[in-house]
Amino acid sequence: MFEYLILLVGTNPLPNYIVAEYYLRNNNDLKVIYLVHAERTGRQQETKTQAENLERVLKKRHTGKLLFPLSTISISDVSNAKRIFTDINEKLISKLPDKCNVHLNYTGGTKALSTHVYRSIEHENKKIADSSFSYLDGRNFMIVDDGKGVVASDLLYKVDISFEELIDLHGFKRKNKDSDTDFSEANKVFASVISNGTLTEYFHEETGYYRTKFESNKKRGELAKTIKELKTDELKQLRPNNVFLAVIKAMPDGFQLFDKEGVFQKPENNSKCKNAIKYLDGGWMEDYLHDILEGQLQDSNIEIKKNWEIDKEGWETHFELDVVLMRGYQLIGISCTTSSVKHICKNKGFEIIHRTRQIGGDEARAVLVTMVDDDVKKKLQKELELNTGITSSNILVLGKNDLPQQRLLKKLKPFIYDD
Repeated sequence: MFEYLILLVGTNPLPNYIVAEYYLRNNNDLKVIYLVHAERTGRQQETKTQAENLERVLKKRHTGKLLFPLSTISISDVSNAKRIFTDINEKLISKLPDKCNVHLNYTGGTKALSTHVYRSIEHENKKIADSSFSYLDGRNFMIVDDGKGVVASDLLYKVDISFEELIDLHGFKRKNKDSDTDFSEANKVFASVISNGTLTEYFHEETGYYRTKFESNKKRGELAKTIKELKTDELKQLRPNNVFLAVIKAMPDGFQLFDKEGVFQKPENNSKCKNAIKYLDGGWMEDYLHDILEGQLQDSNIEIKKNWEIDKEGWETHFELDVVLMRGYQLIGISCTTSSVKHICKNKGFEIIHRTRQIGGDEARAVLVTMVDDDVKKKLQKELELNTGITSSNILVLGKNDLPQQRLLKKLKPFIYDD
């Protein structure tokens, strides 16, 4: 085996993490990792930040096994063969002890960087006693050694990363915290409503949850966030039907916008007002999906999270992932919308595809759960594939007829497990 591992850090550090984590688990001789990254020069995008993020995540996992800080090697021009040769020889090879064993995984970085670092290592016979090379086959979840062939397959079962570590790897942080409000009884009502096929009554325009009635009286199109923003006169005229009222009754005390007879009442405070409306508007769907998946996938190598708001230092905005699954190191992001309007659902689809790939790389997967009918669902699936250039193995669109538990699992499990 080898003592020195060289990684080429590109704009996405996840492949580097996968390789490092695998060899740290399976090579007891490994003591030193070199991170080769691009400098910021002119139009060249630096990858020093990605290298720092990778080191931070590895340090939390492997302090005591690896020497920290890791050795970082900056390349002044990742497109120039001479500069690459010079930087690698002066900053890396010259620092190696004599007759050491070195392994280069050339997955990250530009093609020119991979080629010329490879050549530098391969042709060095004074410092390096034995050199070996590999790349990560992300599509097939395996590491392939140039000399030995496949050295690690089924990597999703051999390497894992938590969702918190994954966003940290990309420099993101969680903005919100898990809610301590218990909507479990209301969740049970929704599960029963979906099973009984009466969800359309919940959304009835006159007697059910109709979004415009719960929008702010000050900011058109936005849900009310305070008691003062409620359309009080309009809500006083609303008489909830049996399905809507059953949900209201099952909500925690202080969150109920109607009493047991269906007469409007104000929530206890602004916080409960905001969270109650958010739940009625679609938060229930996140809970419904999360509860089913947690119950059915609890024995597998899957981590499940819900409602994570994520941002990054310097960003003026943030984004939210409704439900998150981590299968080993593969991210599966789920976006939920109670809309049945095609263009709204399509925009949601674009966003979840972009966000999952931004964090999880090309092999990340996205699920869009909507209230559209089957015909619109099929059109959305095809349009999202064509417009984003991804395949059906990376995006799954579900509609209102897919919500019953057994049908939902029949659709989701093959998508998650490649069955």
